[in-house]
Amino acid sequence: MKTLAERFKLARENAGLSQDDLAVKVGVTQQSIAKIENGITLQPRKIKELAISLGVSQQWLQLGIEENAELSNYVVQESEEAILDPELFVRVPILDIELSAGNGAEAELIESSLETFPLRRDELRKAGVSANNARIVKIWGNSLLPVLTNGDYVAVDTAKAQSIRDGDLYAVRDGVLLRVKILIGLSDGGLILRSFNKDEYPDEVLTYNERRARVHVIGRVFWSSRSW
Repeated sequence: MKTLAERFKLARENAGLSQDDLAVKVGVTQQSIAKIENGITLQPRKIKELAISLGVSQQWLQLGIEENAELSNYVVQESEEAILDPELFVRVPILDIELSAGNGAEAELIESSLETFPLRRDELRKAGVSANNARIVKIWGNSLLPVLTNGDYVAVDTAKAQSIRDGDLYAVRDGVLLRVKILIGLSDGGLILRSFNKDEYPDEVLTYNERRARVHVIGRVFWSSRSW
């Protein structure tokens, strides 16, 4: 199953639910369910609730990754045993939040872990990041193309949230939105939110007051599942 639409329809049929039944369980319209199955909606806002109602994992529904499978596309593996070796790998929590790399998406502001991600300890040492401060999050949207794409994973250092290093990539909370952006501080205390894909997503320039009212920096991105 290569697409969300295919997996979604299969899971619904296996659960013995009609589109109307599922819509009622999750609290959306039947039209919303139909748009997912027709491939129109690619990033359902209630993906967690949908997965629970369908009896499948959110990871499988979104990405097609089996519940108990290693994320082999995102981890350099030496051997099956090496992945479990605590001397080489640390299990980093995958946050149950959705970071938008576009104009944002409504997201739960809950930092509960769905599962863990095996990240190499040498990656943490190279970046100077404590395992206790590392979190794995998922990219939504295409404002970071061609460097990062929708569905990529990034690791965030939550200790690097107070002082911004101009030009680095950060996970931020923007009001009720969670986003990944390049941050550039301004001399008056304002902030520029920049995308790699500047043709479609021009700079967002915030005044000092707008920054204080809207933006909370979660942490600096120090690793991604895609080389850049």
